[in-house]
Parts: sequence; C-alpha cells; structure tokens
Amino acid sequence: MNILIETHSHTVASGHFTRDTITDLARAAQAKSIRLLCVTDHSPSIPGSATENYFRGLKYCEKKRFGVEILYGTEADVMNESGALGMSDELLAEMVIVIASQHPPCFKPADIDTNTRGFLRAIESGRIDIVGHPDDEKYPLHAEALVDACKRFGTIIEMNNASLNPHGYRGDAKARDAELLKLCKEKRVYVSLGSDSHGAAHIGDFTYALSLIRECAFPEELIVNTSVPLFLSLLEPHREARKNYHK
Repeated sequence: MNILIETHSHTVASGHFTRDTITDLARAAQAKSIRLLCVTDHSPSIPGSATENYFRGLKYCEKKRFGVEILYGTEADVMNESGALGMSDELLAEMVIVIASQHPPCFKPADIDTNTRGFLRAIESGRIDIVGHPDDEKYPLHAEALVDACKRFGTIIEMNNASLNPHGYRGDAKARDAELLKLCKEKRVYVSLGSDSHGAAHIGDFTYALSLIRECAFPEELIVNTSVPLFLSLLEPHREARKNYHK
C-alpha cells in the first residue's frame, strides 16, 4: 500500500514535551515519502496548547516545505455532549482540516450514551473531517451509531497508530478498532491512518494501524491516505460548512 498522506500530527505548539516545529515535521515527512502533511495541533481548550493567535497565523505559513504539501488545521476537542468544539467558530472556519477528539481535560469521561452523543452532535454540525482516536477505553462509544453518522455526513474515522501501540496509554484499542473497521467495511465509510505523532519522531509511522488493516482485510479504496485527490475532495464539504456555520 502506497501511503501518501499523514493526517494527524503535532508540533511544539501542542505542548506534550516536544520541541519540534512545522519545519521538523515536514522534513520527517519528506524522508518517509509523504506527499501531504496535515499539521493538527491541539485546540486552545487543551491546557498548555497554542492560543488562538497561533492558529490565526497559520494561513500565512508556507504551503509547501521540502516538497511536501502542508494542510494547517487543528485537533479540536469535543467539549460536551452538545458537540461544542474547543475553538471559536470564526477560527474553525479558517482551518483547512479539523479532527474532533475527546480528551479528559475538556470532556470528562462519561457513560457510553453521553460519550457517543458528544461525538454525534459534533459530526452532525457538518464541520468535522475526521473523528480522532474513537478507540480510547476511557470513552466507550456506540460504534454503529458513530459509523452511521460518519456515513451520513461524509466524516472519516481514524485508525490512530498511537492508540494501537501496545505500549500506548489508551488501553487495548485493537478490539474497538477492529469493530469499527468491520462496520466501515460493511457501510463503505472512509478511514484514515494517523500517526498522532507529537513531534517528528513518528511522522508517517502507521505500523500498528496497517497491521490491523491487513488482519481485518479492510479494502484499500476506503483508506484515504492513498489518494491525495480523494482526501482533498472529502475535506471540501466540511470546510464549506465551517465557513457557513451558524448556531
């Protein structure tokens, strides 16, 4: 499988102990033959992450470094069961890509219905490109409801390589991801492989995600990382929804 896109990465702006910059990530992407790099730093709602001014400045950054195309966006926190996101609507409208995720500092882990409802409301806003790491044991989810919503709104489901790392901190994600892959295969829902690299060290590393993809015999045509035109076409409706969003 020819992986051309890194969909989930973080710079020094996200905190989490890395000092690597966008330039460092782009250099690492070039070394891995990645053609398109998505820089998705944590939204300002995460303690220690970047301020909104950082994200406002991204539109002035270079769109290509070391021959690698760069999309600037955010991993925005789902803040509550109403699906509110941890970045202002005005600023979300400037993001080229938006991953929505649940993290304890912003969304207190709750019961399966509450957790799922938060994601569903965020997806139903039409503004979300990718559901980030929906395999965290702290956040049990109704898998079929999540996949059905992604199908309706053209949202991508992430296979997060960091989650699938046996030494990771989200528990044993493999069974949860296998269930999601089974449903995505049945319902023809796109998935993305994201390294969730904090810094340059793991850019383009999808070792565990690819292993599970093969184990589940998941079809390559539903993996967005293999086609830049496909990936960009899937992002466009959500980008328009962010620009036109009204509460």
